[in-house]
Order: sequence, then C-alpha cells, then structure tokens
Amino acid sequence: MDVERSLQRLQVARVQNLPLRTLKTDEALQPREARMVPFREQARAEKRSEEHAGTMRLALEAAHTIELAAVLVADIGGALFVVDGHHRMQAYRMAKRETIPARVLPMSRREAVLVSKLVNCAERALEMHKEQRFDAAWQYLAAVTRRGADAMPASESLRTIAGRFGIGKDTVTTMLRTLPKVKLTDFNPEALDPGTGFPRWRYVRERKVGWHDMKEKMTMEQLTEHEAEKAAKKIGAVLDKLTPTAAARALEMLANEAKLAVRNADTLAFLADIADPDPHSDY
Repeated sequence: MDVERSLQRLQVARVQNLPLRTLKTDEALQPREARMVPFREQARAEKRSEEHAGTMRLALEAAHTIELAAVLVADIGGALFVVDGHHRMQAYRMAKRETIPARVLPMSRREAVLVSKLVNCAERALEMHKEQRFDAAWQYLAAVTRRGADAMPASESLRTIAGRFGIGKDTVTTMLRTLPKVKLTDFNPEALDPGTGFPRWRYVRERKVGWHDMKEKMTMEQLTEHEAEKAAKKIGAVLDKLTPTAAARALEMLANEAKLAVRNADTLAFLADIADPDPHSDY
C-alpha cells in the first residue's frame, strides 16, 4: 500500500459540493489527540483550535460566495469520512452552511488512517503539536514495517520520514529500534491508537498507560490519576500566564505546603499512637 500515492490522488481529485450531513468523523482519523499534548499546553492548544475554527467561520459568514479549501474525504465502503479538514467542517457548521467543497477517494479504513496522519503533519495554518507529530510518525512507521517485523519500504528513508512529520532523524531511528520491542500486553486498551490498534508513542516512551474518561471501567488508581491529569491541565493553564520565575515560585510554594501537610499528618498519627487510650489507667 503506497500511502503517499493515495494522498496525492486524493489531493487532486475533482472538487464536489457535498451535503454536510453526509460527512462522518471518526476518532481514528483525527491525529490531533489532545492527550498527546503536555498538560501545561493543553488549554492553549484548545484555545488556538477554537480560534482557528472561529476565524474561518467569520470568513464564511461574510459572504455566501466565499468557500474554504476543499476537505479531504475517504469513501470507506460507501460511507464518507473526513481525513483532513475537521476545523473547516466545524466552521461550515457554525456558519450554518448546508454544503461543503470536498475531494473524495475510495480507500480502506487502514489506508484512510495512515493518510490522515500523513496529511495532518503537512504545513498548514494550525500546526500540530510536536507530540502529536511524534505519534503520527510512530504509528505510520509501525504500519509500513508491520510493527517492526520488516525493514522500511525502499521508497522511505530516515530523511523522508523526518521531513514528512517534522521530527528529527535521530527520533526516527529510535522509533525503528523500539518497534520490535513493543508488547501489546504491556498496555491497557485505552493507551492504543484507535486507528492502528498500536500503543501511542508517548506511552511507549514514558512507559505510561492512558485511558479515556470511562469511570465505570477505571480502577481507583486510574481514577486518581485521571483527576490528577485534569488538575494538572488547569494548573498548567494558570502557570502559562505567569513569568517563568513566578511560575517556578508558585510551584515551590505548593510543594512546600504539600510537604508540610504530610508532616502534620504524620505527627498527628504519631500522637494518636502514643496517646493513653484510658486517662484513668495506672499504666
């Protein structure tokens, strides 16, 4: 399967106006996974995403004759899935348009997944976060090498992969060396890419396990970690507005307060242990 060739064919396909209601989205075809972005940057990334869609909406509302660049759509067994242009589709919906220009190409779901990762890393107005680009490259390499069982195709090289995904050649080398060592049994299902079924690069690299917000399926440890993630995101958004010095000082103050709370808890527990349960006892 030549993913690059499929993308090229899709990009030159005839533009047609499709009813918005006929287009579908799939998490597997959206490589801009928010969990790949560090907590401190998530709020800023979400704001940029909203602003990007909002700006396009204003352009569409300015005149009915204005159209944005065509979205790219995969025809998977007769169902139309967007592989590039989710923000544009959101803008069209907010502007209450009924149709949207699109380029369509029949392909398998697996092919569509890889095309979506490749095209979203290309130069564009809203650049993907580097962690998202890392994961897209990792998933692409896993697919074209059969998860490390084969060498890279002759049409690929460290340079072409690095250039397509905007990452370093050393990182590509590290990924290729890591692929054969990955065991799916080491990861929870929630840590897997929904399109490829392979663990996310972040979790492989950091040996962490991720999850969606599915409380009924979480252990107490996972629930605690999930709550900590949400808190870290909020704290990160606040710290992002401070100078580096002020942010460092704020974190230091929180850390010192936490240490004091632990010491106080230990002291109270010690006093409870040595306290005489019977003040009238002679012993």
